[in-house]
Amino acid sequence: MALLLSLLACTDTPTDETPSGALRLFLEAMDKSDWDAEARKDAYDLLSRRAREGLAERARMANTLSGRSFEPWEMLAQGRFRLRFAPRRQGGMVERIDGDRATVVVTGSRDGERAEVPLVREAEAWRVDLDLPPLRPEE
Repeated sequence: MALLLSLLACTDTPTDETPSGALRLFLEAMDKSDWDAEARKDAYDLLSRRAREGLAERARMANTLSGRSFEPWEMLAQGRFRLRFAPRRQGGMVERIDGDRATVVVTGSRDGERAEVPLVREAEAWRVDLDLPPLRPEE
């Protein structure tokens, strides 16, 4: 992760005006969540409306099951986020944009290090569109 952050520091400051910028901001916030609890809220704010609603649903269920109050961003696992690989320096993030939807193809330096991250444009900003599996119905 330190390598990723050093690579990101060498480039322009990312913004959510581009899909890859929004993804970089999300990854930075998740990395900081290891020691900064507020960073999970920052990461949550970079998620799509659909992903935020999914986390809110999980928070409601956790509240019901535990009797403790959880915020939706607390459903992002603090300190458990790890990248499988660091993006390559040159061309490690390539955007494919189709209207208000985009995919950032992230590639690493080794064969097989590839991930596709979906994003959506909401209110003139790009948001990471996490695909959360559906909750199992209560038995």
